[in-house]
Amino acid sequence: MPRKRKDDQKSLMNAEEKPKKLKSKDKDVEDCQTYAQKLKKKMDHKALRGKEVEETPIHESILVNREDTLLRLKPRVSPYTVQVTRPSYTKSHNLAHQLHGYSMGVPRKTLYESTTKCVIDMLSEMQISTMTSPFDRRVTAVEWHPTNPGLVAVGSKGGDIFWWDTSDTNRQKFIQGMGAGGIINAIKFWPHNYSKILTAAVDGTITLNDIEGKNTQVLADTLNAHDFWYCSVDVHPERKFVAAGDNVGKLQFLSYEGKKTFEFRLHKNKITHCEFSPLEEWMLCTASTDHTVQIWDVRMIKDRGSSLCIMKHEKPVNSAYFSRTNGCRLLTTDQNNQVRVYLAPEWHLEKTILHPHRFFQHITPIKATWHPLLDLAVIGRYPDPNFAGYHDNELRTIDVIDVDTEKVVTKLHDPSATGLVCVNKFNSDGDTLVSGMGVNLLLWRRKEEAAKIQESFMSKLDGKSLDPTSHQGQTRSSRAGQSKRAGDKLKKTKDTTESKQTKSKLKVKTLEEKHRGKK
Repeated sequence: MPRKRKDDQKSLMNAEEKPKKLKSKDKDVEDCQTYAQKLKKKMDHKALRGKEVEETPIHESILVNREDTLLRLKPRVSPYTVQVTRPSYTKSHNLAHQLHGYSMGVPRKTLYESTTKCVIDMLSEMQISTMTSPFDRRVTAVEWHPTNPGLVAVGSKGGDIFWWDTSDTNRQKFIQGMGAGGIINAIKFWPHNYSKILTAAVDGTITLNDIEGKNTQVLADTLNAHDFWYCSVDVHPERKFVAAGDNVGKLQFLSYEGKKTFEFRLHKNKITHCEFSPLEEWMLCTASTDHTVQIWDVRMIKDRGSSLCIMKHEKPVNSAYFSRTNGCRLLTTDQNNQVRVYLAPEWHLEKTILHPHRFFQHITPIKATWHPLLDLAVIGRYPDPNFAGYHDNELRTIDVIDVDTEKVVTKLHDPSATGLVCVNKFNSDGDTLVSGMGVNLLLWRRKEEAAKIQESFMSKLDGKSLDPTSHQGQTRSSRAGQSKRAGDKLKKTKDTTESKQTKSKLKVKTLEEKHRGKK
């Protein structure tokens, strides 16, 4: 240590000892204390500059008291900021690059321009490859298998369930319902066993159905289906519980065993749709005919006032689907002429798209659904003379709408299917669309695939592999997979006809014997 520093330390010790000897002289004491403080500050300043203390320089605008700082950490000089690094390949057409950029917040218009065009071109070339009529009452609910893009489950107004493997016509199952009063309002695949299907029905039950129709488990029953029934259902695969909404606005949480863990009337009227967010496991969305859509935190849900967000509509709401691309958009359909898009995280209204799909008592409520690859809305058109732009002989098409531009990018229509198409849903790959048109199911595929299926069917008609007793694999206007009730009815009619013929033969034989006896 330099000699000058040793002298400073010695003088500091002497300065600290001086006040003890001069207690009687106040002025001298004060002078000594002032001298000691100045000398200590001088030494600290020299120590900061010396090699003995390794410490970063302190900003000039901040006065630091080293004794008061937490763990002797230097305070932040500038405010906290987050820098988002944009990818340098925003103009790349590589799908992996585009998806990464989308997750980084790159605007969709510059990101998906080529991808959108490719998908729209594919949708424009789609046509009906198969038309089947498995029910004797209209289609009410459709759900694709989560992992198998060729497997779909369909529910009807009569409570029937049709398990349809669109890639293999020999794999079809039919579960007969109760008939009138058994309307299936919602259908979901069971997340831990995809051979089971969960349904919410007007018969007042939430039922777990085995595809073989043997092991059926009723999770919930209102025991008064005349006044109370279920309208919507969804399953939370991680937390292992079921959410169900009924016709008076009550929401219920059920365990996998059917134990009720929560029940409260969260809406004033029927809960037409409930769905868990694909991104946030705690988020639940409900839509109702009380003109509202609400967002809930299932961890904090208590009563009607505990909703996170209320989205008010002008008319009753049929559905509210989270987007299948990133879950950050919510697509709602009312019962008049509005399709709305809400954007996370505040769930503010982003778009209001006018589209004719008015509600009628004797049709399945029309619901707009998402395409799985892009933010395209798919919805059936119900021409309305009071809607702007209406013209005579307007077609009942299936409209594909780009929610960013609010324009109909393509329309699906087939001359052989002129009915009103109320139910539409794409599979997970986005290359197959199943539609419900009355009692008919329409399967839309790409033009090339549809042509192959038609050729395969025509070869079967030539007698190569067609089973005359089977209704599977028929297309267009043919009725494939007839319901069990229809089959029983035909059998009963056949038995009655045979019985009448037998009686007639016996009667003729008796008359002949009598005539011989007289002779």
